Amino acid sequence: MRMSRVFIDTPLHAEQTLPLAMDASHYLSRVLRLRVGDEITVFNGQGGEFRARIADMGKKQVILEIGAFIQRECESPLSLTLVQGLSRNEHMDWVMQKAVELGVQRILPVSTERTQGFQAQRLDKRLLHWEKIMQHACEQCGRNRLPELLTPQSLTAHLTDVKGVGFVLDPLAEQDLGQALPSDFNGHILVGPEGGLSSEEITSAQQAGYQGIRLGQRILRTETAALTMVAVCQARWGDLLG
Repeated sequence: MRMSRVFIDTPLHAEQTLPLAMDASHYLSRVLRLRVGDEITVFNGQGGEFRARIADMGKKQVILEIGAFIQRECESPLSLTLVQGLSRNEHMDWVMQKAVELGVQRILPVSTERTQGFQAQRLDKRLLHWEKIMQHACEQCGRNRLPELLTPQSLTAHLTDVKGVGFVLDPLAEQDLGQALPSDFNGHILVGPEGGLSSEEITSAQQAGYQGIRLGQRILRTETAALTMVAVCQARWGDLLG
């Protein structure tokens, strides 16, 4: 049976006795329904993982005994940054979760002309929410290094600073993926929000170094397009095919 994995945002070392925070304790005791003596795997997102055993379990707190360190990694060799146009909450959540599972190393949310419903005054709350989603995705998929969640910015600001090569998804682009894939790639994927990027934004992205490509003959939703492109990149240059 696969051992449960738990992210713990604290330094870890072998032979450590570690009281867990309330949310992690609740997850182990009430969600996973583990008991004293059960073994789990813990990691803090900095690489590698530890075996651990539940030493004590109270009503509100679980105490772990940290065991041996295991230098296990499953990071993709592809250094991929997903630049995702800010979308509705459920769409952003889905992209964050699945992009982590697919192995992206960085996610940058950007506001665009067609971004709707995003409230800048709630940014801190949204960042905490996305970080939790990414942590849980790492727990599920086996990653021991947390992808970097970059501070959201405007697309204009991003295009001013972006370096290196990248692809911008454009349903009207002349090139499709079969024509556009180079022999090597480590860079950015730019995906618009619901409604896509405007023609002016696509032009600006191309002027900044992005290459416009289309994904087949159908118009994909923003979350479908983003994850399709990440999967294609991981299959071509990463580790999705072994």
